[in-house]
Amino acid sequence: TWLELNAGRFSSIVSETMRSFVSHLKLGKGIALNEALLENLFMIMISVLNRIPIFVVGKPGTSKSLAMGLIQANMNGEASENDFLRALPAVEVFSYQCSPLSTSAGIQQAFDSARRYKMQSPNVITVVLLDEVGLAEQSPHLPLKVLHKVLDEGGDY
Repeated sequence: TWLELNAGRFSSIVSETMRSFVSHLKLGKGIALNEALLENLFMIMISVLNRIPIFVVGKPGTSKSLAMGLIQANMNGEASENDFLRALPAVEVFSYQCSPLSTSAGIQQAFDSARRYKMQSPNVITVVLLDEVGLAEQSPHLPLKVLHKVLDEGGDY
């Protein structure tokens, strides 16, 4: 067969692909590219570029916030540092810090801000980052219900 793809070969191809994409990002001094960071960077980059919602879940210290910060710092469209990244759209992140006091209105406001920005800058990919989303689950206001509406509408944020 022309494609011999056993588990080991498949894993190798995925790893090579992730490293190829991530090699174009500037990580910064003192940041080690461990497996968790590599996977988070790759999955966030691919999801953002394809406008696919993603939940990055993990224990504290598994580089979730670092990965999102590096995507935001590196993906600057034509102002990016290398040809690969300059060929991709810029990414603008709208953060909402979740807490046990979060409300639907607060989360909706983050999505509304991203939508307004997108109208002014149609070539930019806008991303809404719900940081520490697990804390919002503790809210008596059930703020995450707004995600049903927002994600069902699709929309280009």
